[in-house]
Amino acid sequence: MPLTRTYDALGVLAPAWDELALSAGSPFLTHEWLGRWWHAFGTGEHPIWVVCHDDDGSMRAGACLQRTRGNGLASAADELSGDWGVLARDAHARRDMWKSILGLGASRIHLDRVLEPASADTLGDALESSGYRAVRRAGPYSPWLALPGSWEEMLAGVSRKFRSEIRQRRRALERAGRANLRTSCGGPDLERDVQRFLRLEASGWKGRAGTSILGNADAEGLYLGFARDAAGKGWLRLDLLELDGEVIAASYGCAFAGVATMLKTCFDESHRRLAPGTVLAAEVVRRSIEEGLRACDFLGEREPYKERWTSEVRPREQIWAYRTEALPGYLYRSRLRPALKGARDLARARLPHNGAQAVRT
Repeated sequence: MPLTRTYDALGVLAPAWDELALSAGSPFLTHEWLGRWWHAFGTGEHPIWVVCHDDDGSMRAGACLQRTRGNGLASAADELSGDWGVLARDAHARRDMWKSILGLGASRIHLDRVLEPASADTLGDALESSGYRAVRRAGPYSPWLALPGSWEEMLAGVSRKFRSEIRQRRRALERAGRANLRTSCGGPDLERDVQRFLRLEASGWKGRAGTSILGNADAEGLYLGFARDAAGKGWLRLDLLELDGEVIAASYGCAFAGVATMLKTCFDESHRRLAPGTVLAAEVVRRSIEEGLRACDFLGEREPYKERWTSEVRPREQIWAYRTEALPGYLYRSRLRPALKGARDLARARLPHNGAQAVRT
């Protein structure tokens, strides 16, 4: 008979947890990312590591959650997390884990960035049988690029215009100076390289808007700490595009379960004319193919520069679930909030075309 327990810390269970995360294919489900994320942004006294054990004590499923106010429960995830989900050895273990989570007795549950397989019918059935009413919203739809066997095959799969642009941008960069892609996977220069990435990310519009990683001490600690952990595991891929020794574009990512995951990218806006972001993306894709990886996960939402590479997406989902005592929250989320949004969108649509200009003047 499977036994489910909750832990404040995983301890000796961490290797078994990461083995299941590897099977799930997400670095955001590793003990390393979840632990660092909770330390930076988690609520409650400690994270809730829910673990389902087999009869022999081995781990068969797991999930990391956090307590929220008023007997609430939430996934250990936010907009910085690419995804979240339940780890499970098989479909039976996944079903048991969902039942265990719902059995914790929370009056309301919010699950953010849930991977599609984890939010399939087993979750819907479990919510209904446990007395929850759920509101589900699809998204984000993160662009996903299946990698071919060679760079030449990759180029043949994109549009002729984009293929020409990739080559032209690379040649223009080489004419401007000594161009070089350096990939940091760890070593003595890791701290310096991460700081160079963080300073570059803060040098543009994010820095001016106050939304850069360096503008948030908790976020800085998350990315610095995970870089160290990922480097120790051999996952880290910090790609730095240099021009005459100066970093003009960078990608903070990792190679995990055969997938190149791009957590954050940035470029020097003073070199915009050279399109360093396009050159960097091409070099990361090329290196990933040469490394033998099977796919690139661009994360985030669909954006034109990502969709030039692929039309395929990897969907996530948001789920809000409420028991009877939290029914007002369900009514707000399922009815009132959509109605308010519809009224707001209608009001905006009725504004005169020059309304924005009139306000500014």
